[in-house]
Amino acid sequence: MRAGWYELAGPAQDVINVGDMPTPEPGAGEVLIRLHSSGISPSDYKRRGNVKAPMGFSRIIPHSDGAGVVAGLGAGTSGFTVGDRVWVFEAQYGRAFGTAAEYISLPQFQVRLLPESASFNDGACLGIPAMTAHRAVFMDGPVTGKTVYVPGAASRVGAYCVQFAKWGGARVIGAASSAEKRDAVSALGADCVIDRFEDVAEAVLAATDGIGVDRVTEIEFGGNMAINEKILAEGGIIASYASASQPKATITVSPRRARNMSMHFIFCYTMSDAAKNAACDDIMRAANDGALTHRIAGVHPLDDLALAHQGAETQAGTGQMVVEIP
Repeated sequence: MRAGWYELAGPAQDVINVGDMPTPEPGAGEVLIRLHSSGISPSDYKRRGNVKAPMGFSRIIPHSDGAGVVAGLGAGTSGFTVGDRVWVFEAQYGRAFGTAAEYISLPQFQVRLLPESASFNDGACLGIPAMTAHRAVFMDGPVTGKTVYVPGAASRVGAYCVQFAKWGGARVIGAASSAEKRDAVSALGADCVIDRFEDVAEAVLAATDGIGVDRVTEIEFGGNMAINEKILAEGGIIASYASASQPKATITVSPRRARNMSMHFIFCYTMSDAAKNAACDDIMRAANDGALTHRIAGVHPLDDLALAHQGAETQAGTGQMVVEIP
C-alpha cells in the first residue's frame, strides 16, 4: 500500500516520506478500511514537529481521522459489510500507524458508518473536531433554550460547537477575529457574532440583556478566564478543550462559588466510551438533519503529505486540511 510516514521528528519537509509499505490484515474484532481521505489535526503536526518528545515508535504513519470503504473484516467483527462507507476516529492514538495510508485496520468501535450526505473528505473532519465539539456542548445535558457562547467560533472545533448548539436548540453567540471568519460563523447559524478584538464581555452582556450565557465552549481557557468570569450567568458552565497560548489560569473563587459556576475539561482521546458513542450517534443524527457543514481549508494528494502538514500549520484557523488518497 502507499503510505506517508516519518521516522524522526522535525519540520514536515525534512522528515515526511511517502512510499510503499505492507498492507495490514484485520485482526479479530477489527475492520480493514481502504481509506480515501485523511484529516490533519493540530495534534498530528505538533507531535511530528516536537523534537524534544520521544516518538514512541520507530516509524509513524500520522493522523487519527479519516474516511473510506470497508475492505475486509476480522474474525468476530459484526455490524459492517464489505463496501460500507465509514469514518474512523483515534486511528493513531497509542498506535504507530494512522490514516495517512491507503489501508488501516482498526477495532470496530473506532469505525462508524458515514452519513449518506457526507463525502469522504467530510468524513475526515468528523473525528477529533466534531467529537470534541459535541462533548463541549452537551457534556452537561441538553442546551434547548440556553445561550451558548463559542469563542474561536471559526476554528475546527468551534465551528462544530456552533452547529451542534444550534441543532440542540440553543441561542448561539460566536466570536471570531476577522470579518471573513465572522461571516463564516454567521453562515453556520450563529445568532450573534462579535469581534474578538472588541470588548468581548461588554458585547456578550449587551447581546444577553445583561444576563450572561449559560455555557461557554472554551478554546483558550487561561487567556479568556477574565472574560468568562464576567459573562457567565447563574449556574454557568465552562467546557474547555484547549488553552494553548496561556496554559496557566488564575481563578477568583468567591464570585464563581457565589454564582454556582462550573468548569470542565475535555480531551477527546480519553473520553468515556459512552461519551464517544453519544457523539458518534449525534453526529449521524445532525448530519441526517442537514445541520452540519464541514469547513475544509485545503485538499492535498497523499504524495504531497509534507505540503499538507505545512498548510495545516499555517492555516490552522480556517478549517480542516484534508489529504486525499486515490
